[in-house]
Amino acid sequence: MSVNVVWFRRDLRLSDNPALYSATLDGRPIIPLFILDEHTDNAGAAFKWRLGLSIESLSLDLEKHNSKLILKKGNPLYVLKELRSSIGDFKIFWNRLYDENSIKRDTEIKSYFKEQGVEVKSTEGLLLHSPWKTQTNAGSYYKVFTPFWRALSKQEVKPTVPKPTKLISPMKWPKSDHLSEWKLDKEIGQGKEYLIKTVHVGEEKAKINLNNFLQQRLKNYAQARDRVDLTESSNLSENLAYGEISAREIWHSALGYKDVDFNQKEMFIRQLAWRDFAWYLSYFSPHILQKNWKPEWDHFPWRENEDELNSWKRGLTGQPIVDAGMREMYVTGRMHNRVRMIVASYLTKHLLIDWRHGLKWFEDCLIDWDPASNAMGWQWVAGSGPDASPFFRVFNPELQAKKFDPDSKYQMKYLGLSFKPTPDSDKFCMMAPKSWNVDEKSRPSASIVDLKFGRDRALNTYSKFKKIIADK
Repeated sequence: MSVNVVWFRRDLRLSDNPALYSATLDGRPIIPLFILDEHTDNAGAAFKWRLGLSIESLSLDLEKHNSKLILKKGNPLYVLKELRSSIGDFKIFWNRLYDENSIKRDTEIKSYFKEQGVEVKSTEGLLLHSPWKTQTNAGSYYKVFTPFWRALSKQEVKPTVPKPTKLISPMKWPKSDHLSEWKLDKEIGQGKEYLIKTVHVGEEKAKINLNNFLQQRLKNYAQARDRVDLTESSNLSENLAYGEISAREIWHSALGYKDVDFNQKEMFIRQLAWRDFAWYLSYFSPHILQKNWKPEWDHFPWRENEDELNSWKRGLTGQPIVDAGMREMYVTGRMHNRVRMIVASYLTKHLLIDWRHGLKWFEDCLIDWDPASNAMGWQWVAGSGPDASPFFRVFNPELQAKKFDPDSKYQMKYLGLSFKPTPDSDKFCMMAPKSWNVDEKSRPSASIVDLKFGRDRALNTYSKFKKIIADK
């Protein structure tokens, strides 16, 4: 009897998983599969470690349904070829991904198996809508979020599909790798001992996160979402990064939640649309993930200063809100969205360091790393991307701190108070590599760059850059 292979990627869940749901409709046995390919294996340390936890959680959920997750490492085409040789006739199901590498890989796999007479079915499971479904009247793609949001909000988001009640097992299971063999935690080092206490792993925890947010924080979301000293965010970015919950489920749950003003709901679901926009742009302009979206920015005279870059990475800039943010990321694998903008502005403007250095560090440290959102966010702040914040908009970290952390609670949490450690500031010192020479008293006595000097230097550099571009 032939089987259906469900290839899990960024959709490590059973609920609202269109690929899995579609695979159950014909009554064939199901073989769930996860492939560790080259791109995933080369991801950042925090992401890979957290991915291992998500894979483990999905495996346990499948076991409860009398099934199991088959693990394979290597080129997906070769893995699937080998799988067919060992199990015989099969169909392949997956949810689409929209980055250039995934599209190229999936197209190659589809083409090969089509020639072999093997059915490959791809479905929508990552986003609210596939990118090609939202276009301008001229048939092009949107480069600015607001009109994109208007167009997207007019489209009906498909309802979620049910979680399978039963998965039919094959007569014989193919051989599987052991998760421990992959050593996904080898680069995270001792940090995992602390990070494990902050993560919310798996589909069940994701649903709890969502319900807690809807019940406790959605009603104040619009007013409080930028306050870094409060815990008003949804904390769902971590679960979305691994597909432990779908964007569609969050969308419908938020809009359907009673006794909350629509403005609050709309402000929240716009964040899901922003995520869609990031993947949308990566689909229509794939270079955004690694290169300046605006090609003229290839001529921008970024500074190369390794000492200042390292000070930024280690939370040693002398700007408390910046340093607190960098340490929050190192301790928890996350960073408040408002603080992400502040630290990114400081790096690209006050220090005039290329945004790609920040992109890479975030990729290595974030457990909620999303390649599209990360790249778009950095280019938005740097001024090199679509719908970008103007370069001359320079966030003043001191003013941002006064506005969004008025009592310095957030800063004290991650930096300590008068050299007296807090649990989180102490954690950072213990997690940091010895080569950093970080301790409770290692805070710089002054900012590594004067804020006025840094701002003026950035604006003068930008003015000269504009003139150079105009003269070309």
